[in-house]
Amino acid sequence: MQIKTIDSNLKYIDLDNFINTWVYKSDDLCFLVDPGPTVFIDVLKKGLDHLKIRKKDLNYILLTHPHIDHAGGVGKLLNFFPRAIIICHPKGIKHLINPKKLWESSLKALGKAAEFYGKIEPVPEERIKYQENIENGLIKVIETVGHSPHHQSYLFKEILFVGEACGHHYPSDNVIYIRPATPPIFEYDLYLSSLQILKDLDLEGYKICFPHWGVRDNAAMMINLAYNQITIWMRVIKSLYDKWNQPNFMELVYLELLKKDKIFSNLNHLNQDIQSREPFSMRQSVAGIIGYVEKKMEEKK
Repeated sequence: MQIKTIDSNLKYIDLDNFINTWVYKSDDLCFLVDPGPTVFIDVLKKGLDHLKIRKKDLNYILLTHPHIDHAGGVGKLLNFFPRAIIICHPKGIKHLINPKKLWESSLKALGKAAEFYGKIEPVPEERIKYQENIENGLIKVIETVGHSPHHQSYLFKEILFVGEACGHHYPSDNVIYIRPATPPIFEYDLYLSSLQILKDLDLEGYKICFPHWGVRDNAAMMINLAYNQITIWMRVIKSLYDKWNQPNFMELVYLELLKKDKIFSNLNHLNQDIQSREPFSMRQSVAGIIGYVEKKMEEKK
């Protein structure tokens, strides 16, 4: 666990070099964004203790979406913070109250990774709210349902907490690296429209905070990169679709993306630990796009 300081009020707690939880604390307001899975809640609590965030301090737990790696541990975290209110997209609330279906789908999609993340504890319904404007509009909810049907981003001052609307990011002083986050079930038009919503906000000079992970200073630039990137991935995967059943399909996609997507090719400049992790996540992204292409082809028949 590492704590990274962005400014005097904004920090992130790096849970495992893949997931981080954003923490904001001032004299008047304290919130965190995406507490992560159950397996890391004790680590997160140690980080919050180090930041001297007591049980009476935390006002809100903002969820970008209820997927297991972002919100699986929120039920456990509430044991430590009995006053905190959870903010969640309306379509995600049922999954927090009764996580059985979410847990089963997590096991199906992630297998052993889901088992590692840990079981999801239910959340009392009275602890969950949906608000478009929080703290009299100081925090604004932006619906960005491209990654999942219950995904939302948050605007706070000149900061965008983007969830996975722009994909996954890895911090580097030398290069920019992002990759689309397009798990099954994926809808290309929704993904693009969510990015367009963010583009239309004119976030030049805003910080963009990722849960997977780290921060960049120019949100507008990162949103544009993500928009262009998903169009490249769609074009590449559609061009190789007839090879989908070949054993080396993923290798073909990987090599073609390295040629066509300059941002993705920056993976080769990141550390070996990240390079070794990315093939699994990339397969999830490709599978989502393949599912979308298959559906569209069936509709044409």
